[in-house]
Amino acid sequence: MGYNVGMNEGENAPVTWLVFRSGGENLAIESSEVREILRNNEIYPLPFMPAYIKGVLNSYGDPYAVVDMAQFLGNESPDDRMFMILNNENNFALRITDIQEFHSNADVTMKNLSDSSESSYFTGAITFDDVTAPILSIKGILERIKADLERK
Repeated sequence: MGYNVGMNEGENAPVTWLVFRSGGENLAIESSEVREILRNNEIYPLPFMPAYIKGVLNSYGDPYAVVDMAQFLGNESPDDRMFMILNNENNFALRITDIQEFHSNADVTMKNLSDSSESSYFTGAITFDDVTAPILSIKGILERIKADLERK
C-alpha cells in the first residue's frame, strides 16, 4: 500500500503527526484528521454494540460513537476519559490515554509495517527518538466497525 510520506494528498503542505497513547501503546495520526481533543466527557452506553464501542458522547449537541482504541486493538482497556474527535463525516471519537507530542514529517522516519492481522488498521509507522508509533488507518478501523455491526 502506498503512502504519501511528505505531503497531504494533492497538496504541497507538510504532514504533522499527532502521537498519542492508548493503553500502553504509542499510536500516530495525521493532525489534520483530528477535530478536537476532549477530557472528562460522559459516555452514554449503547446496547448491542461490539465491546470496543463504549457508547456515545455529546459534543456541542452532536453525538459521537466512542471507540476504545486499546480494546479495539485487543489490549486491556484503561479507564481513561480523554477523547479524540475525528475530522470526518462518520461522527466517531477515539478513547485515548494521553497526547504525547506533535512531529513534522521532517522529524520522523517512515516505516512500512510487516504483514499482520492488524495491518489493515495501520498505514505504516513513524519513528522518532527511538520511539515507533504505528499510523492509524481510519478507513481500516471504519471497515472493521461496519463488519462487526453487520454481524450483530
